[in-house]
Parts: sequence; C-alpha cells; structure tokens
Amino acid sequence: MSKFLVYLKVKPFVRQWLTFHFGNPVSFPAQSAENACLRRFLSRLPSGKNPDMQAEDEVAVCLPDSKQKPLITYNYLSPSAKAAVIECIEDTFRLQMWKELNGVESCGCSILTGVRAWCEGNGISLDYDYTLKMRYQRMRNAYLKNGVDLRCRTRIKDSAEK
Repeated sequence: MSKFLVYLKVKPFVRQWLTFHFGNPVSFPAQSAENACLRRFLSRLPSGKNPDMQAEDEVAVCLPDSKQKPLITYNYLSPSAKAAVIECIEDTFRLQMWKELNGVESCGCSILTGVRAWCEGNGISLDYDYTLKMRYQRMRNAYLKNGVDLRCRTRIKDSAEK
C-alpha cells in the first residue's frame, strides 16, 4: 500500500461500498481499471499549490506506484482527473450492482427486499435502499425503453411446479 493518498468525494453509499471491499484507505487491486485511471492522470503538484487535505465527506484512496511515474514526483490529481477516477469507480459499482441484482424478482421477493439484502452484503447502510432500488430500476428501464430487455427471466422452480 502506498503512503500517498488522494481524496475523492463520492456518493455516501459508494464510499461505504469502497471501504467495505477495498479497505480504508481504499487500495484497488494492482491491475484494476481504477488503478490504471489513477496512473494515467497522475501529475506533478503545481508550484505554489499545497497538497489536498481530506474533507469529512471524502474517501482516501492509495495511489498506485509506477515505474513511469514515481509517486515521490507524481502524486497529484487535478479536479478533472479526480472526476475521471470517480466515473471509473461508479462504473464498477454499477456493474456489480447490475450483475448481482439482475433477476432478483425471479427469486420471489420484491426488488426492495433484494436491494436491502445486497446492501447488507456490500457494507452499505439500509438508509440508501430506496435510492439504490430506484437507481437499479432506472438502469433497467433505460434499456427497456430502447427495446433491449436485459432482465433475467428464469424462475426458481419449487417442487409444486414440477
């Protein structure tokens, strides 16, 4: 783990998910898309600028070391670079949420119950259950609106249906 950190302001439920899966401070896997994004946008601290300090609503992220960009020299992310890393993180969050919630209705439970179970399994407070349920439904409906049905249609058969 690197001793150089960057601080990112992400949505509270994403922050909880990050620290649950990647620790605090967040340390992404070596070959992850997030680390590739971090390495790509690392630059030198502009002259006259002080290093950022962590705000209360930010998550600390370890910077990955690189032979091409040693952290002793390249340890700054501009605001736009931070936005790019946050987009990458949110993409990974959405991918996991979609993969694990898609087809939850086929289990015989409501989407909200499935979202609550997913939150519990991913270190996210149940305060965000409706937010994440709506997010999931908006993703699903956006595809349906364009004629693409990604819903899982298999139902778990019980002994009565056989």
